[in-house]
Amino acid sequence: SAYSMGNSHNIDWHNIDTVLFDMDGTLLDLHYDNYFWLHHLPRQYAAIKQWHENEAREFLEDKIRNQLGTLNFYCIDYWSDQLGVDIVALKYEVQNRIQFLPYAEALLTAVNALPVKSLIVTNAHRKTLAVKDASINISSYVDEVHASHDFGIPKENPAFWEQFAEKFSFNPARTVFVDDNEQVLASAAQYGIRHLIMPLNPDSQRPAQTMREPECYTGIQSLSELMP
Repeated sequence: SAYSMGNSHNIDWHNIDTVLFDMDGTLLDLHYDNYFWLHHLPRQYAAIKQWHENEAREFLEDKIRNQLGTLNFYCIDYWSDQLGVDIVALKYEVQNRIQFLPYAEALLTAVNALPVKSLIVTNAHRKTLAVKDASINISSYVDEVHASHDFGIPKENPAFWEQFAEKFSFNPARTVFVDDNEQVLASAAQYGIRHLIMPLNPDSQRPAQTMREPECYTGIQSLSELMP
């Protein structure tokens, strides 16, 4: 069953061995990704197809929505093939928008000073990860980086955690997991991960998101609330 800690800064760090971080919208500002998929890509796609930008945006949003919750949704190769465009090259064009969320670097540094393992566990494709690394070297802040593409299933699927645990052995009862996607947190809860934290401000340019099940997870306005 899902376990709520009440106040997030009540994590007893002496009882934690593992900290799992999502990447986009948790450590990194989701503004980059939202801007890319909702503005940059539609603009470029419209130019290629000689469509109006709104036409391209509606077409893309529809296609993307159809893949929600699947690995394809996150797969750069899939979208490059589907659309006939070099998604990676387009991602580099707006890489100046890639940035850490407030307190992310401070939190990662503080966690690194603790006797715990820190990992990024992301649905992002490794080619997307490479774009982020080229810009801000995000991988260097944690002990390991795992991408759901390595396992062939997204984090929303409870079977993901079974497979992940075969590759990285951890005690779910002594694990903190921070992710801005409530479906992902639900699948982690089902697996038994105890301390589930949901950042409510994944995109610095948008209003806070709301939790559908606030009793199940600890919502935080800022990563500063997790500082050990």
